[in-house]
Amino acid sequence: MIELVRPTVDLSDSWWEMVDDFAGETIHGSSYRAADREVLRDRDTFEEWVDWLGRMERSDAALPEGRVASSNRWVVRDGRVVGTIAVRHALTPSLLVEGGHIGYAVSPAFRRQGIARTALGLGLELAASRGIDPVLVTCDAANTASARTIRSCGGVLEDERDGVLRHWVRTGAPAQPIGPAPIETREARLVPITSEEATAMRAGETREGWAEGYPREDDLDAVGMLTSGPDAWSPRHIVRRSDGLAVGSIGCFGPPEDGVVEVGYGLVAQARGGGLMTDVLSGMVRSLEAAGLSVTAHTEPGNVASHRVLARLGFERADEPEAPGDAGAEWLWARRPDVRAVGDA
Repeated sequence: MIELVRPTVDLSDSWWEMVDDFAGETIHGSSYRAADREVLRDRDTFEEWVDWLGRMERSDAALPEGRVASSNRWVVRDGRVVGTIAVRHALTPSLLVEGGHIGYAVSPAFRRQGIARTALGLGLELAASRGIDPVLVTCDAANTASARTIRSCGGVLEDERDGVLRHWVRTGAPAQPIGPAPIETREARLVPITSEEATAMRAGETREGWAEGYPREDDLDAVGMLTSGPDAWSPRHIVRRSDGLAVGSIGCFGPPEDGVVEVGYGLVAQARGGGLMTDVLSGMVRSLEAAGLSVTAHTEPGNVASHRVLARLGFERADEPEAPGDAGAEWLWARRPDVRAVGDA
């Protein structure tokens, strides 16, 4: 039986057997560095380290620069540690390129036995329980075995960057049906814009808690449609959790028609490129779909960044490519009806 177990000193002997089997090779998803071996050999220090791994799961934990909250687990088969896995709760710009949400490793002595696939599947379930959807999983381009494992768990290749293959996996994390209340995501709160705030935005006011450059022209266009108090379909501030700043907006182009609703979104320049929009749009889309709605979006043909975000979330082009000379036409995107959660039959 393969299971993911919280790090514990009770498995220390088995842990060190696994470390020895790696023979100095990097153990992904372990937070272990070979340079710390002698220090961690002290049982008290090892126990403190194990406690620290547990504290990393708390969103309020004080972490070193560059670290994010993460759920650290040991891969255990029949009571023996045979690997490690870490589910990171958020992405930094560097993790967006290499590292992703999940890092994992299986001891060399236990590879090619299906352990990696099972462990990754369990890691994806853990990510779903944390509300993470989609999940980024990466591997070296030369690591064909790892790439096969990721694909077998539903990974869809987005691209290769500097020798790293970047796959996205849908987890089907649960969501509350959309309503007038804020939508909570891992990295942001999507807070409906009040009529008073909309008036201030249109008047060119800036307020404490609004990032430099916010509202953008597109944000003003969105609030221009707000004529009464906020409801489920109103534009929302994207309030970044890391600093409490409103860095963009997201909302619907009015109530749904025939069960279909269109979303629009955008961020100020300094908030782009770190995975925030993927997190935010994922939360919005899941809330809309939890209400039984189909979701569409329009983009400009040259907005490659937005195309990538939509593709990660299971959207596909729903219109025909524009005719020659029709460069100003927008592209229509719709979520694939066959997108399913990891583990579905």
